[in-house]
Amino acid sequence: MQQPFATLADAASALRSGAVGSAELVAAALSDAEVLDPLLGVYVARFPEQALAAARAADSLPAAERGPLHGLPLAVKDNLATVEGPATVQSPAHDPHWWRGLDAPAVARLRGAGAVVLGKTTMTEYAMGRPDPSHSFPVPRNPWDPERWTGGSSTGNGAGIASGLFLGALGSDTSGSVRLPAALCGTTGLKTTFGLLPLDGCVPLSPSQDVLGPMAVTAHDCGLLLDALTGMPRPGGHVADAGVRGLRIGVPYGLLDTPGITAACRDAFQEALRTLRELGARIREFPLPEFGGLLAVNAVTMLAEAFAVHGERLAADWDSHGRTFRRLAAAGGLLPAHLYLRAQHTRERLTAALLERMDGPGGVDLIATPTWPAPARPYAQEAAPGEELNLTAVWNPTGFPALALPMGAGPAGLPLSLQLAGRPRSEPTLIAAGEAYQSVTTWHLRRATPDPRRRPAPLQDQEAGPAPASPAPSAATPGDGSPDAGALLAALGITPDAADLAVVRAVARSLLTVGRQPTA
Repeated sequence: MQQPFATLADAASALRSGAVGSAELVAAALSDAEVLDPLLGVYVARFPEQALAAARAADSLPAAERGPLHGLPLAVKDNLATVEGPATVQSPAHDPHWWRGLDAPAVARLRGAGAVVLGKTTMTEYAMGRPDPSHSFPVPRNPWDPERWTGGSSTGNGAGIASGLFLGALGSDTSGSVRLPAALCGTTGLKTTFGLLPLDGCVPLSPSQDVLGPMAVTAHDCGLLLDALTGMPRPGGHVADAGVRGLRIGVPYGLLDTPGITAACRDAFQEALRTLRELGARIREFPLPEFGGLLAVNAVTMLAEAFAVHGERLAADWDSHGRTFRRLAAAGGLLPAHLYLRAQHTRERLTAALLERMDGPGGVDLIATPTWPAPARPYAQEAAPGEELNLTAVWNPTGFPALALPMGAGPAGLPLSLQLAGRPRSEPTLIAAGEAYQSVTTWHLRRATPDPRRRPAPLQDQEAGPAPASPAPSAATPGDGSPDAGALLAALGITPDAADLAVVRAVARSLLTVGRQPTA
């Protein structure tokens, strides 16, 4: 690999001093991508000519005109518009003329601070689900083991940073899509407060939960990107001196006994808490009875809004969409309005209750959990969405920011991750805590070294072969006498085959069941 710097901050310092030029960094990044990208599937599209031209222009600027991200090569998730090429959103059905020739405002802010866009990175289709083996898009591979999942939906960002193809990127997060790839690939990712960053020019999934967020090697690097994205530098810039001394960090210890959290994850999390305590944080138990309710709110809201946004196109071109995305989105179309409205009421109530507890006696400044309960799974053993405990999704309906930080490795050397969440607009506190933690740990500096000669197994089509028999027409989705799922979908203009219908029915039934459960 030709990448000479460990962090974005190191590269920025070298560029400011003149020790290296932007064109040199961009050329090295593009050269590395030529070698590794066929294995890792990081990019949907690279922009070599435009990136090199932008880098040469950056190198010619006088020092007084250079921005805080001067000359730094970055990547952008492919649900964001860039002037160089259309967003594909990793879907054959997406309109290639959407925002064509324009930058999303967030991308424009990065450029305005001096950044150079290398290309658009892979993602899951419309930011939901898993890669479809029938699609021709690159398959994202985890650099620590290319047979494994990167986490989604900002898949290419996680793999690209972990392998050193670039040191920073812009992603989006609706149910963990910045933090999960950061966790499984061993990098740092920040889900920002809802509404902090502009979402214009980003293809929506769940408009009431979608946010953008920086991904990088360190918390400090994420802070550099966040300063540029907001246009409002945090007071003092580098805030590691604030550290975590005196910070009250709450831990919902009961969650650690939840099935699915591995022993290695528990051990690494306890070690991370010990480190934070040694740095001066006040670690205390902080139950999270809102957890189950907020998970349900996230799922109901995401799928219902996904169908509202994408349902018309699904009806027009069902087969062009990947199986996972179309099935999840169609399940959202089966959810009754009263369930969606209940989810919004529950969201408001649980968020208010959580904030009140955080501010009251025995309150906390941050809440700590693992980011994900286990290391990355092999693709051949990948769980369906919803089958693994999602420790990231609770913070999307609340709108709280959350930071994922590498905290260790499992027995096979696969990354494990710490998640810190705080009140809305507490990004400076999160970044300061992350900087302090990373000042005495080195997990974030590990870089994967995948063998570019490796040829991982292709994704298996789990449904190859004859389609299952059609279910009985009387089988209702919720099991309570309501109309059949097939009839409801047909009324929406969607006529899935038997395999699709069976999955759509199961997903909708599970959400309807959860929606009838009492919440905290």
